[in-house]
Amino acid sequence: MKKLSTLFASLLVVVGVGFGMWKVFSASRHPEIRISINPWVGFTPFMYAQEKGWLEETPFKFIWLVDLSDNARLFDKGFAQGFTATQYELMRFKNKDDLTTVFLIDRSYGADAILSNRTLEQLRQTQDQIRVYLEMGSLNQDMFNAFMAEHALDKNKFTLIDSSQKSMEVMAKSEKPLMIITYEPYISQMKNRGLSVVSSTRTLRTFYAIDALFVRKSSLEEHPDEYKDLGNIFERAQDQLQKDPREFYTTVAGYLEGQSYEEFMASTHQIQWMKGDVPAHIARTLEKQNIPTDKLIR
Repeated sequence: MKKLSTLFASLLVVVGVGFGMWKVFSASRHPEIRISINPWVGFTPFMYAQEKGWLEETPFKFIWLVDLSDNARLFDKGFAQGFTATQYELMRFKNKDDLTTVFLIDRSYGADAILSNRTLEQLRQTQDQIRVYLEMGSLNQDMFNAFMAEHALDKNKFTLIDSSQKSMEVMAKSEKPLMIITYEPYISQMKNRGLSVVSSTRTLRTFYAIDALFVRKSSLEEHPDEYKDLGNIFERAQDQLQKDPREFYTTVAGYLEGQSYEEFMASTHQIQWMKGDVPAHIARTLEKQNIPTDKLIR
């Protein structure tokens, strides 16, 4: 009886060790691929896919952020293998040579905006110093520069203040002249606080903001099929937005910082989805900015 008990115990140990090794082996074959992402309207298909459980059988795990600058911190520390952002964030990365573009997502066409409690003419004429709240080191800064150049404004009248999205909500209540540079869904919040759009990616003539999925080159090389599947999942979610926008909105509403259905639908018309061939003027822009597009999967 004692021998039988010893044999049974040994068998349990072998089975336990074998199961543990299988778990380790499975994890090594299917490592987690972490992607940082923020609540931009163009990224909502990823939100929908996550809420529907479509990512559960994939290696992808999304890390949800608010501030654009957090992408670089997570990537540089090795916490993420990739991120969704505009080409302007990529251009500021220290190790951008390690990165490549997996697929283009959209072009902002009004969903990035400069808002103010003054009109453009009032901003031009005021003798007061104008505070500009924006995320430094992001496309916000490039957008500000394009705005200044296109309207021939005096930069000396403007003071740039590095701000998080949450702190901008507080600053919007000021009676002093100010500008806030932000994106949907936060534009809707600023409008509800009485600010108005004085410029946007729809009105600027010299500024193209292209959103894309950027990842470490080695990650794409090791997992091409997985990234292809992710692209298909994204398109599947996009199709659902077209088929049943109300159901789509209800599914992703928790990510949208209080945006109403009407505000959300308006923001979807402020981007241009990038499907199929890249438009020639966009391709030229990305080429001039040295944004890699030779490994696009869709």
